[in-house]
Amino acid sequence: MVEPVSPDQLLPVAPARPAAPGRLADGAPGQGGFAAELRRQLEQVSQMQAEADAGIQSLLTGQSDNITEVLAATRKAEVAFSLLMEIRNKLVDAYSELKQLRV
Repeated sequence: MVEPVSPDQLLPVAPARPAAPGRLADGAPGQGGFAAELRRQLEQVSQMQAEADAGIQSLLTGQSDNITEVLAATRKAEVAFSLLMEIRNKLVDAYSELKQLRV
């Protein structure tokens, strides 16, 4: 038979400890918070696109014959850019909603 749960048996739950100010969740020092992280992600997507372009260029010039690698790099850059655009759209929507708030 199942025993009933009593409040005496429950342990208190401690609140989650927030990360220290100026530090990211993984413990790395943060430089500027959200804006700096967004800038890093933009740079990373730009680097992925540059690598994909270089792969396409080397494939077209005959320097490389590994089409699978080039297609994978191109697809990765495409997905990263699409995700970045979705994040941008959500930020624009959130900003529009904030502008419409009545104070």
